[in-house]
Amino acid sequence: MMNRNLDAFDARIQRIAKDEKARGRLIVGEGEVRETQVNLSQLKRAAAPKRESGELILAAPKWAMAFLLGAVAMLAGRLLGFHVLGQFIVGTDMTMVIMRHAGELAIGVVALVTAATFIGFRGGMAKTAMLAGFALMVLGESDVAGHAPFLWESMFSPEYAARVLSPAGGMENNLRALAGVLQSSI
Repeated sequence: MMNRNLDAFDARIQRIAKDEKARGRLIVGEGEVRETQVNLSQLKRAAAPKRESGELILAAPKWAMAFLLGAVAMLAGRLLGFHVLGQFIVGTDMTMVIMRHAGELAIGVVALVTAATFIGFRGGMAKTAMLAGFALMVLGESDVAGHAPFLWESMFSPEYAARVLSPAGGMENNLRALAGVLQSSI
């Protein structure tokens, strides 16, 4: 019985020695492995964690979450600007209006950078999406507020919501005003 196993082993060794190509292949534990038949994308797919049905929000693309983060950061800037800065920066002259809006923008930028740093959004697409969400809330707050006016009344005040929802507060008018400022400065 022992001779039989040795004979089978010798036969395998001779087959491997005859065929030089067999050295690079792994045949039921024989030979050396010099290359794999598995490519990198298959390895990445196999190593990727499987999503469960409860992880719907984490399954969203990073750019979509970054867009929402930008919009929420500017909304936080508007909220803090309205409730905190509004107490200190009071007046209708141009300097006070500019200071209040600059304060809201600064708060929004700080909130955005802080949240993006902790979450880990560092790629170019994520930064672009965050900037787009931020710009949406800067220029199009009235259009967003138009979908949930009761929410804007509860977060800010009924007067603020009425001012934002007025026809002069839309994104189209904000873009026209921005274009007018840019044209006059050129």
